[in-house]
Amino acid sequence: MIHPGDMAGKGPLGLKGAKPRRSARSSAAPLRQAAKGQTCTLRLPCCVGGTETVVLAHLRFFGWAGIAQKPSDLLGVFACHACHDALDRRNATTAGLWGFEDVLRALGETLLRQKAQGNIVVGGPKR
Repeated sequence: MIHPGDMAGKGPLGLKGAKPRRSARSSAAPLRQAAKGQTCTLRLPCCVGGTETVVLAHLRFFGWAGIAQKPSDLLGVFACHACHDALDRRNATTAGLWGFEDVLRALGETLLRQKAQGNIVVGGPKR
């Protein structure tokens, strides 16, 4: 039953109720988890090397996601904490260290690694 002022079931302020929690196991989670133990594919001049701080850094370009949203995990690169900070322009000293050639190379390397690990499957069954 919709009560007066309920705005079509969205609550008194027009807001939807609490969203159901997503399960912890998302279909994209394997792409993020695959970054553990990887080396940085971005390799900017600020790169710290090693594998300890590498995460999947999402690429936020070309309207791939809105404000406060992350793009698909397919649009991410393996990046150490320093390269991730530079990519996200978190501090002025590293903000201009990369160009789109760096990002394209890193995305290609990341996608090829993800495919080799079986996290991305291209094509369907052969006929």
